[in-house]
Amino acid sequence: MSETINRPNGSFKEAVCIDAMRIYDSCSAQDCLENLEFTFSDEDQTTLNDAAYIKTQSIDVTDINFAISPVAFNQGFYSVDVTYNFRAQIEVFDGENTPPVVIYGTALFTKKVILYGSDGGTQRFVSDTGLVTQQEVPATGCACCRSLCTLPTASVSLVEPMCLDTTLTAADPETGERNVLITVGLFAIISLTRAVPLMIPVYDYCVPGRECTSTSGTPCEMFEQIDFPTNEFFPRGIDSSCCMRNTETAQNKES
Repeated sequence: MSETINRPNGSFKEAVCIDAMRIYDSCSAQDCLENLEFTFSDEDQTTLNDAAYIKTQSIDVTDINFAISPVAFNQGFYSVDVTYNFRAQIEVFDGENTPPVVIYGTALFTKKVILYGSDGGTQRFVSDTGLVTQQEVPATGCACCRSLCTLPTASVSLVEPMCLDTTLTAADPETGERNVLITVGLFAIISLTRAVPLMIPVYDYCVPGRECTSTSGTPCEMFEQIDFPTNEFFPRGIDSSCCMRNTETAQNKES
């Protein structure tokens, strides 16, 4: 469905109705996960038990699980449990000048937030994913007038986790096993969305402004077209850093 809009200044071409995921609520999280304990396979645990020292190379989020449930007596609000699955790549050194052995550990962390997700008492069917997940809610509080609640969709955007500290514990007197405790810094944005019809102004179709180019030369010819990265060989001084440029920009605006 579209409706042509006649505007004297020609600001936009028409108004069209689209089906979009509207963000009803979101929050930013800056979490310091102190001494998060990682677990290892039996083979990697054996290697870890004989380690002289270790070094964490990287930490990744391999998966995120969600659990969403309505908040009783608070209509439109939902409790969102976000479970992060971490994987750490760790180098194990034996103290004898031999190459390190790389092992991988996993850990879980669950964060609970309460966000507004509006109400959804209808069933939604689409051709490629079927029925949107629904959940039975108790006939009390905000759910007293209906037995089905269509849950909003939760999403998380995050940057690469930071390894702030790594600790290799002493061996357990009974099992002889050693644990790895890693302090992880995590930045994330958690959102609740729903699919809603929206009418938006349309300026025009998105037509690419350039043609796709195909490469037919040799790898060396492609390499020769790359500019020499001079700046990569010389560290920047404080006068050319991004912080200094931002300060100069702010001063110019004030003046």
